[in-house]
Amino acid sequence: MAERMIVLPDERIAALRPALLAALNSAAQEVGGVAFGTFLDASMQSLLLAAFNRVRADEGTVWLLNEAKSALVPRFNSGRHAERFVGTYEQPIRSGMMSMVAATEQPICENEVCLNKRQDPTLDNELDVKTWAMLAVPFYYFGELRGVISCVQLLPKDAGCPNPPGFSADHLHDLQHTAGLLSRLIEYRLLAQCLGLDSLG
Repeated sequence: MAERMIVLPDERIAALRPALLAALNSAAQEVGGVAFGTFLDASMQSLLLAAFNRVRADEGTVWLLNEAKSALVPRFNSGRHAERFVGTYEQPIRSGMMSMVAATEQPICENEVCLNKRQDPTLDNELDVKTWAMLAVPFYYFGELRGVISCVQLLPKDAGCPNPPGFSADHLHDLQHTAGLLSRLIEYRLLAQCLGLDSLG
C-alpha cells in the first residue's frame, strides 16, 4: 500500500489562524463585488469557458450575491450580451429559477425554460432572447454560498429556428465539478494574497 503524505499545521501559523480567517473573509467579500471580473485570471476564465463549451451552452454566467444578499448580480459572462448586463442587472433573490438555486442550494437542469412559469423573463426581454435550457449550480468558496453559476441555451425572441438540444444530467455534473474547481482556485489565490505569497505563482 502506497504511503500517504501527511502535512501537519505549523504551530507558528496556527497561532495566526484567527487573524488569517478575518483577512480571508474580508478579501472574499471584496472579490464578490465589482472586483470579481478582474480577479478571475486567465486560468480561471479558461476553466469556465471550457466547461461552457463542453456542455454546449450559448453562454455562461457567474452570479454573485450582493452585500445585502437580496439579489444575484452577474459578475462574469461569456456571451455577446455581457456588456449590457454584467455588473448592472440584479436578479431579485425572491424570483426566478436561479434565485431558487441560491435559496435551496440545489442545482437544476431544466429544458424548455421559457415555458416554465417559475422563470423570470425580465432579463430575456431586455436582451431580446428566450432561454430554452438552463443549468444552474450553487457556488461556494471558504464554505459559504457566494452565488450561482449558470449556463443557458438561447433562442431569438421571435424564433423561427429549431429548438436547441437542451442539457443533460451529465452536463449538470460537469458544471458542478467546474464550480468546485473554480472555488479551489479562488481560495488558493486569496490565501496566497493574504499571506503575501501570490508572487510565487
